[in-house]
Amino acid sequence: MGMVEAAYRLARRAIDRLHGYGVINRGGRGVVGLIDVGSVGPLPDPWHKRSDLVSHVLKFEPRDPREEKPRVVSVDVALWSEPATLPFYVYAGQAGHGSSLFREDQDYVRENFEKLRTLGPAHLAETWFDRVQLHHVEEIQCTTLDAVLAERSETYHVLKIDAQGAERQILEGAANYLSGDDCLALHLELFRLPLYKGIALRPEVEAMVDSLGFSLVKEFPPHGTFDSQNDCVFLRRGADGPVADAIRVAYEL
Repeated sequence: MGMVEAAYRLARRAIDRLHGYGVINRGGRGVVGLIDVGSVGPLPDPWHKRSDLVSHVLKFEPRDPREEKPRVVSVDVALWSEPATLPFYVYAGQAGHGSSLFREDQDYVRENFEKLRTLGPAHLAETWFDRVQLHHVEEIQCTTLDAVLAERSETYHVLKIDAQGAERQILEGAANYLSGDDCLALHLELFRLPLYKGIALRPEVEAMVDSLGFSLVKEFPPHGTFDSQNDCVFLRRGADGPVADAIRVAYEL
């Protein structure tokens, strides 16, 4: 990490502390239960700044320690469509960024590189092949979201997934949760380019969540190497009440 970046991060942390960003139930008025899949670092946007609207959080990150606090529960397993032990591919990017249950598709990128390199930040395009070199493979335990929630008494209203291409499988493992009334919104990072082998791209996942009663209400600008992905927010059709209102406030809908 360079000195400028380090100074920037220190300044951001100071600002966060000043405003209380990231403090769950700040001010005692949180109403939203948040599930954060792929929970590296602080709460995802926009919930980091709007942590005052969050009542409790359930976090999933297979390489973080399991921990249970009054308002934040961290679970050290990956989510999938069924219980399984699967290979987890850790890549050479900074701090293993981009690591996934899927292999990077270097053949696709190589065959289309002249077009892809014109998309997104140039420095990410030019370093992609170096960053996706396989560092090592871990065997990790996977379970389903339904199995975890069956052991929890809290209610969760927002499901955020940033799982490097595993969104469809995680949703398949949450069939009971999604068919009930608790989940009011989905925040999914969806790929429009097949940078990993075998992943479901955005149109397939959008069709899936639409069939479950959720409509796309917000799309964030493309990001990542080759502008390959978007964060997309889906709201359950007909959602109303204080929790739905808080979700709309957080996402500025």
